[in-house]
Amino acid sequence: MTMESIDLTTGLVLVCSFMLSLLCLRTWVGHRGRPDKFPPSPPGLPLLGNLLSLIREPHLQLTAWRRRYGDVFSLRMGPQDVVVVNGCAAIKEALVMKGAHFSDRPALFLTEAISSRKGIIMRKDGDDCQSIRRFGLSSLRYFGVGKKTLEPSIQQECRRLCQSFKQMEGELFDATCFLRMATGNVINAIALGTRFESDDPDYQEQLKRIDIIFKLFLQAQILNFYPTLRYVPGLRGLTKKWKEVNSLSKQWLQKIIEDHKKTFDPSETRDVIDMCLLEVYQCKGSKALLKEDNIKNTIADFLAAGTETSATTLSWALLYLALNPAWLRNVQEELDAVVGSDEIPPYSRREELPYTEATILDLESQRIRNTVPLSVPHCTSSPTSLQGYDIPAHTQVWVNLWSVHMDPAYWSQPDTFDPGRFLDDNGRVQVPESFMPFSTGRRICLGEQLAKMELFLFLTSLLQKFTFKLPEGAPVPDMSGEIGSTLLPKPYKIQAISRKI
Repeated sequence: MTMESIDLTTGLVLVCSFMLSLLCLRTWVGHRGRPDKFPPSPPGLPLLGNLLSLIREPHLQLTAWRRRYGDVFSLRMGPQDVVVVNGCAAIKEALVMKGAHFSDRPALFLTEAISSRKGIIMRKDGDDCQSIRRFGLSSLRYFGVGKKTLEPSIQQECRRLCQSFKQMEGELFDATCFLRMATGNVINAIALGTRFESDDPDYQEQLKRIDIIFKLFLQAQILNFYPTLRYVPGLRGLTKKWKEVNSLSKQWLQKIIEDHKKTFDPSETRDVIDMCLLEVYQCKGSKALLKEDNIKNTIADFLAAGTETSATTLSWALLYLALNPAWLRNVQEELDAVVGSDEIPPYSRREELPYTEATILDLESQRIRNTVPLSVPHCTSSPTSLQGYDIPAHTQVWVNLWSVHMDPAYWSQPDTFDPGRFLDDNGRVQVPESFMPFSTGRRICLGEQLAKMELFLFLTSLLQKFTFKLPEGAPVPDMSGEIGSTLLPKPYKIQAISRKI
């Protein structure tokens, strides 16, 4: 061994020892800073705390800990404390009754690295955040969300989706790419003023990037708590990939924004990009709600949330329908009797289709497979209390929506697919308070109305035209899903068989 190699080894040992000492100090200081009435926590490993316990299926592990430690407990995630809120009562106390304290967003390494706090979803709470949310909501409404005027464009995407499925008739196929194209083009039309064809290579690459981003967020979660680990081989590669994929995604979007600038007319707003440009045009200066450098982050939030979550919900829906043919037939019979097979039922007629609506409510991520089981991370903006525990300011808070939708106290046999649970004794749809697939409170999902309309129209149009089946003789698919930022079904193939009516 040469002197140079010895010196290198010694240097690495010293660096590692220094980092280890620093992490120990941060962990020790963090523990000392806890208030006396801080929520209890499960035992963890030195330095890492509970990090390794949440690498796979964190929503299930958190729900299991709830049974032991109660609705509010804490985790030690490396040097940081995280408070986990479970169950309907505790979540409503935090996000509704004490929303002013629990509506901030944490400064995460992964989101800071790509400037996503300049968008809507991860923006820090405050007057600016609420103004941006109002702007986002008013932009959606301006382009028809929550109104009948939007339905024709969604129905057109429904017809295109049915045509794509028709071309696959008799074959086993993965419906994911078709579903992402359909839901993506709904939000594309609103946000970008355009739609893309399935053979557009640039858009196909963009869809792949969105998928990778959602999966990478969980894989690289440790970096949110130990950012210095981004220099460690392996994690360094994850960090690089995270930044590269996000950068390519933003470049694709920035080109579209630049094209809009060239043809922008303040008297004619074509889409949400134009709404953003108009805001910048009318409100120049330090007090402007939007600045040019955060338009792409705002639009990126619209596109990512509007594409991935709805497509995932539809994918779960088709899988559960294929596994439950009796329920599928009942929905089809109701659709046939009330609206027939030629007309896609308007969203306004959903009350005439209680069985259909109840089935869609139970399917679409909404309960049995909540698409975003841990919601988006929250953070306390000031010292507060919850369920008798004291929680300091700037504490990261995880809202476990999975614990609500799989709670046997509210849902009989929660693991069982049963749309009937959403119908009262008179056959009308009833929505329990423990149903919150879009979260609740001040940071509730802005796209709730759009998602509900999309899911209703897409599923009814598909069920009018097709019966869905899984491969003959194949084992029952693994329904645990794959967790990233969303809970995806594990890859599966399905048959779409045209109905003879």
